[in-house]
Amino acid sequence: MAEHEPLRIFEAMTPPHQSTVIFLHGRGDTGSNVAPFLLYTPINSEHSEASRRNSEITFRHLLPHTKFVFPTALKRRIGKLPQGGFNQWFDMDSLIITDYYDDGQIEGVKESTDYIHQLIQAEVDSGIPPEQIVLMGISQGCATGAAAMMRYPGKLGGFVGMSGWLPFITESENILRDGGDSKTLLQHFENKLGNNREVTEESAGQTLKTPIFIGHGTADTKIVPRCGERLRHVLKGAGFEEVVWATYMVGHWWCDEELIHIAVWLKLKGFSVNKIETFIGDTVGSLGSQGVSYTTN
Repeated sequence: MAEHEPLRIFEAMTPPHQSTVIFLHGRGDTGSNVAPFLLYTPINSEHSEASRRNSEITFRHLLPHTKFVFPTALKRRIGKLPQGGFNQWFDMDSLIITDYYDDGQIEGVKESTDYIHQLIQAEVDSGIPPEQIVLMGISQGCATGAAAMMRYPGKLGGFVGMSGWLPFITESENILRDGGDSKTLLQHFENKLGNNREVTEESAGQTLKTPIFIGHGTADTKIVPRCGERLRHVLKGAGFEEVVWATYMVGHWWCDEELIHIAVWLKLKGFSVNKIETFIGDTVGSLGSQGVSYTTN
């Protein structure tokens, strides 16, 4: 049986370790490769001269008491090709996002979300409560993180999805359109993945308390913004208590304004965030240099 590559872990910069972010890379990437882009790159914004010229403060500095964990997906074949493959959380039949290969995605979504739940449990066993654990992912990592969050039978500290979508999205939309509730939708995910776990009213209610931040680039041509919008609408339709939607003038990646918004949002959720005043005024809306749209509606 295939094994995942070793985790790349960055312990909290400043003791004590109070929270953990588990970051899921995109298709074809690795945890080791994406980590420096997120944690080592200085953040800049148009808020002030100091923020424009910043060369020291990174996303990791904004969350000094947070441990960052970067797992790597297994190598899987590409669609129906008989050989080859690269790191991906689940198989897809092409580079185009489509609902037409759902059955081929089941094995990977199940294995990857089970693996992510193991990582969450490891943090809980180390003393970090689920309410202080954040799932964060980009592209296919966003899709996988969303599924893992929906399958988790409790409240997490948050889910942050960037430039992504939701597996089995059309089926999910149809369930809600036909009057299905959150329990029905979450049970559908378990049944789809061949699990026997029963979703109770209590566990579904706890899952819905996980706050959600979804960001997407308006210039993303690889995973078009509509994919993120559909994810947002399904989560809101399922009854998640908070679903924040933010768009940025960027392609298939994140930008500094998005990282700043995420840090502000985590601060509002009770996470320890430092140095954020360097990049932002009194309100999130003061960051308008890239045409940011930020709403909880």
